[in-house]
Amino acid sequence: MHLSGIETELGQSYPPAIVRTLWLLALLSLVFSFYATTVGFHNSLLDFHGFRQAQTEMAVDSMLHGGSFLRYETPVLGPPWSIPFEFPLYQGIVAKLAQTFSTRIEETGHFVSILFYYLCFFPLASILSRIGLRGVRMVPALILFATSPVYVFVSHLFLIESTALFFSLLYADQMFRLVLDKKPWRFRHVAAGAVFGSLAGLVKATTFPPFLGIGVCLIAWGIWRDREDGKLKRAAVTIASVFSVVLPVAVVLSWTHFADGVKAQNPSGVYLISKALTAWNFGTLAQRLTLRPYLHFLNNVNNHLGNIGVAAVVLAVYIWLCRRWNRTAVACLLLYAAPTLVFFNLHWVHEYYPYANAIFLVVAAGVLITAMMELPGRRAWIGVALLMLEVAACGFRYFTHYYPIQSPNAQVRPAAAALVDSTTPPGSVIVILGLYWSPEFPYQCHRRAIMDVAPKDVQAEAWWVGPMERGISIEGPRNIAAFVACDAGRHWPRLPILLRDTEMPQETNLHADGCDIYERSAANGIPATP
Repeated sequence: MHLSGIETELGQSYPPAIVRTLWLLALLSLVFSFYATTVGFHNSLLDFHGFRQAQTEMAVDSMLHGGSFLRYETPVLGPPWSIPFEFPLYQGIVAKLAQTFSTRIEETGHFVSILFYYLCFFPLASILSRIGLRGVRMVPALILFATSPVYVFVSHLFLIESTALFFSLLYADQMFRLVLDKKPWRFRHVAAGAVFGSLAGLVKATTFPPFLGIGVCLIAWGIWRDREDGKLKRAAVTIASVFSVVLPVAVVLSWTHFADGVKAQNPSGVYLISKALTAWNFGTLAQRLTLRPYLHFLNNVNNHLGNIGVAAVVLAVYIWLCRRWNRTAVACLLLYAAPTLVFFNLHWVHEYYPYANAIFLVVAAGVLITAMMELPGRRAWIGVALLMLEVAACGFRYFTHYYPIQSPNAQVRPAAAALVDSTTPPGSVIVILGLYWSPEFPYQCHRRAIMDVAPKDVQAEAWWVGPMERGISIEGPRNIAAFVACDAGRHWPRLPILLRDTEMPQETNLHADGCDIYERSAANGIPATP
């Protein structure tokens, strides 16, 4: 490092004024990031995709009350209450911290999610240095990661996203070290890659694939390089491939097999095993042949880089000024697009799913801006100006799109949940119709529930009632404290039969938030006293 500027790989240097501007932008970006991730820190979990947040919270709550770790409970489909999806590493950490420090589950979950987001900066910086963005050259990409609307918002949610991304980045970093170090194929990187890759896949199998792809490509390139140089060590390469690629995949498949077996023990859980969710996870051909999803995905770029128009300007100006391909940016764009095209429906339905791959778009933009900042003379300031424009766009998008969601303490059917909570014994079981199997209502009223798992468009059919009736039978009808019918569920033809089977009154005067609440000891609308 010289006083006249920061040396780059091209032998050029950034002028001191640009360096000072970059560090100032970095500081402001971190301040914005710290602020945005902590908005609504004490709020409920119903502000955004409450279905998934409440589901994660209930797993933590079950652990804190003596439930199993591997067979963690999500008590919304009746006994047996376990329907595991991801390996509960995030949930276990939240439960342990909440138990140790006697903190609220919600706030502890927010903290752990935010913590893993900031931990992501370390492996990301290491990866950037290994693809040539050393020192101040990596700052633009890190600034965009600190201000990207989807990252500062989703990182505060009670979700596993930042945990999965952290271990995926650790895995990719170890793969770069494994192949690109002066002494490649070291066992310590093989072992670390095996551990981090396995954890990444276990925490969230849909986050890990693009990073696994990076590992596979790096190992393949390393094999080709060593073969051309006559230095290929077959034993080392075989060990690296088996432990760093095959083992993580095998671990994830083993967990999936175990989780499917547990879910299959539940009358409704059989509809949630991996085979049954194939269309839900990967989408359909019909979806891929319509224009609307692609327009939706393009619009989502606004959540990832602030504004798709600004992102297009960055690309256009780079092409105009630099007039060359940037292989790193192209590779990042492919890695950004691939998970969306593979897990088509998941990215169509869930706005938070791009948390796994938006980082590649962020890095691509950072790489292009860095390249423009290395142009001679005053043209370097064009890159700085575009970086400022990107940061401003990210801030504007956050405050106009995410802040109105994040700041209020959102509630869903609060009056109905409070009514159930006040008129049924703690720890009791309720039956819920009309709310799919969303844990939001059970989370609010602090009750276990037996809900219907059928998609809303087929809930009027007779077949979906069977699993729920079996769950009621296993629990025992007289152990059902209340029957809640909401929205269309209030008018289902089989509602009187289900009320009879649970020994509930056929009429009730308990109504709130579009729900009718039936209680065995609350006939004629007289609430029971717990």
